Amino acid sequence: MKRFSVSIFIFLVTILFLSFAKPKKPISDLEGMKNAAKDAFSYIPPGKTIVDGDTVTCQGFFISQKEVSNLNYQEYLDDLKKTGKMKEYRLALVDSAKWNSTYFQGEKYVTHYFNHKAYKNYPVVNITRQQAEKYCEWLTQIWREYTKNQSIIVRLPKRAEFLRAANGSSMDRPYAWNSPYIRTEKGKMMANFLQIDGGCISRDTLTGKLILVTNSFDYIGNGDLYADVTAPVESYFPNEFGIFHLNGNVSEMVAEQDIAVGGDWNSPGFDIRNQSMKKFTEANPMVGFRPVMTFSESSKK
Repeated sequence: MKRFSVSIFIFLVTILFLSFAKPKKPISDLEGMKNAAKDAFSYIPPGKTIVDGDTVTCQGFFISQKEVSNLNYQEYLDDLKKTGKMKEYRLALVDSAKWNSTYFQGEKYVTHYFNHKAYKNYPVVNITRQQAEKYCEWLTQIWREYTKNQSIIVRLPKRAEFLRAANGSSMDRPYAWNSPYIRTEKGKMMANFLQIDGGCISRDTLTGKLILVTNSFDYIGNGDLYADVTAPVESYFPNEFGIFHLNGNVSEMVAEQDIAVGGDWNSPGFDIRNQSMKKFTEANPMVGFRPVMTFSESSKK
């Protein structure tokens, strides 16, 4: 296999924060992988979790502590270009125009979100499932070369794996931070999500039910819906495994087709629960991804 390019070396040092030299011997044991990946991936031990009311057992796996950022994805694009893979490069490009179809201030994000250095540590969005899978294939090769372990696989997580990481030491909990509340005791928000102003809520006098008034302003029906768009991938609060933004910020692709999980910046608080799902069939500004990393079955002891 070819030696690391300068781009890949920078990726490993600055993005994965691997702080030691390339190993002389293959890293094939769990403790070695934990040490190699500790600044980028958290190890989730085998355990059970609840998926739609059913108990599911998950084998141990590594999951990225952060959503894939614009900078991570730019390194991928740069490497495709530098290695002459121009067809793959063109197919991998972000569809920034999708901001205009979703957000009333979308034009500035079309121009700046993926390209400006101010957003380098924000989650990459506006990519398809196929593009995310190709990124995972590329990252697989990086980790295989770095560890000299050809059994490593980087991929999208199964929904059960996402829930295992989010639920932590509990089989089922509403949010990854092990509390039914979305604020801390000091009133700080635990996640990045769509906050709805009280002035947008009314009570139906006939049914007694609360309703959302959405016909007075221009942003998704109402300018008092406080959507902050995305936040940096390392912000708010990590869960007990050291993982950021399992709830909110961007919904995350999973191995299962046509869904994204965990809610996003455009989701109300109830819709960023661990079990939350939304339909995902094309690139959009609300959906990103984070990879998991496993050993193939043949390498496990």
